[in-house]
Amino acid sequence: MGDARRTNRFMKIVSNLSDKPTSTVPEASGTWAETKANYDFWDSPYIKPSQLRKGHVDATVSRIKNHQII
Repeated sequence: MGDARRTNRFMKIVSNLSDKPTSTVPEASGTWAETKANYDFWDSPYIKPSQLRKGHVDATVSRIKNHQII
């Protein structure tokens, strides 16, 4: 994501939401400050969906390289 702080924030968001998958963002965040930071992250012009998918795409390509039939 081009910046360690953005990467850390993303990992924290994923962790919070995966720990409480049925919760809203405010419930999973725990505090107003965390909730605001999460919404600021998603609203950032530096965050693009393609960046977030890249890790998944790279891992998938790596796994399928060893198979003749997918």
